[in-house]
Amino acid sequence: MKTSASERTDTKVFTDPTDLPEQIEASLSVPVTGVKKRPKVCICGIGASAMAGEIMSDFADAYSDVPISVVRGTELPKWVDGSTAVIAMSYSGETPETLNLYDQAMLRGCDVICITSGGELMERALNNGSTLISMPPGLLPRNALGYMLGYTASVFEEMEICASRTELASLLPSIRSFRDSITNDENNNQALDIANSIMGKTPVIYSLVNLRAAAIRWKMQISENSRTIAFCGTIPEFSHNEIVGWAEDSASDEFIPIILADDDSIDVLKYMTRTLSGVLESSGIRPYEFRAKGSNDLEKNLISIILGDFVSFYLAHLKGVYPGEIRLELGDGGRREFN
Repeated sequence: MKTSASERTDTKVFTDPTDLPEQIEASLSVPVTGVKKRPKVCICGIGASAMAGEIMSDFADAYSDVPISVVRGTELPKWVDGSTAVIAMSYSGETPETLNLYDQAMLRGCDVICITSGGELMERALNNGSTLISMPPGLLPRNALGYMLGYTASVFEEMEICASRTELASLLPSIRSFRDSITNDENNNQALDIANSIMGKTPVIYSLVNLRAAAIRWKMQISENSRTIAFCGTIPEFSHNEIVGWAEDSASDEFIPIILADDDSIDVLKYMTRTLSGVLESSGIRPYEFRAKGSNDLEKNLISIILGDFVSFYLAHLKGVYPGEIRLELGDGGRREFN
């Protein structure tokens, strides 16, 4: 008998966004061994389990000549071969897409590193002798981002891609400070202000390309934690198409744009960001703008992500939903969080 989503719910341990720095610190303290230097890297994952790959590969692109690609699907690119390091990431270890990619990578003779808390991926890694990095079990995948980030950074540094582990460790004081600034100031809580602005509207998160990972995370967290449809896009792409819809579609007042800006961007991107805000305001739409500050794009993404995680957490409470709930629909075509 099929059980509907409304009839059954499962819950896992939900942690609020306050422990991201502590997760990063804990994972960075774990030695990573058995990782070989390779000229190409392919990261495989879906949803929250791919997020760390997006963040760390964006950081590495600015410092390394090793090409890194993130695959969020079921088929490896043709260029993935025996000279490629494949990082298979699945918190649950049960994500079908990632398991499929793992099998393809093994058939092609790739060096495969598995980052997981258990499940079938761990079993296959143990049986096949793949490098295995174990995460603490029992969390929702989306609440394990700090562990995934730390382990991915360590893998990158061991592979001599870039000093990602060293850099991530150096950022811990600043991201802790930003986290604490949200939780300690009840009268000036930016995350709560944004959550109140989102209530009753559909958020669309726009970012510069260097903050793309943060915008994706905002969309994912708002959708999953608060059961609110959310979308994301990038600048300058916005200026070449979506700007017309915002300016001329009467339905645009049902949406709320959130802009993740960067004051360190080049002048043309600063101009496009100002133009975006101006067009929206002239159409009677008031965007919410957050200016990410940091020493590099990694710090800016992490700070933006912490803010977005809090926004999704507060929005869930404003809507009266529990952000740790996983709704299941069993039977053929059923859906479940596996990432």
